Amino acid sequence: MLKKIYRLTKHGSFGFVYRKGENKASAAFSLFYVKSTSLKVGFSVSNKLGKATARNKLKRRMRAIVMHMMPLSKYQIVVVARTPAAGLTYADMQKDLKLLFARAGILNEKKEA
Repeated sequence: MLKKIYRLTKHGSFGFVYRKGENKASAAFSLFYVKSTSLKVGFSVSNKLGKATARNKLKRRMRAIVMHMMPLSKYQIVVVARTPAAGLTYADMQKDLKLLFARAGILNEKKEA
């Protein structure tokens, strides 16, 4: 589970990221982000993607993928699932989100010596 200090939870915080932030998109996800003093990540899944169980499963998978990509740069980030995301496998979601984060410049590559 994504630790509480990394969660974006307030409605106003989501609105701020949507208004002031930049965005990148793929077929399955949209990524909104704005530079910040700390890392905060929020997830959004529309009712159009299915019933509560399907939406919750999608959010759990998105959280797990982002958690495994840590550490990320200091941004406030909102990941929005689009309709095609409901049909993706976990591996496809992981590849798509990693590519999206890299295109936005948020992904910190681990440097190995």
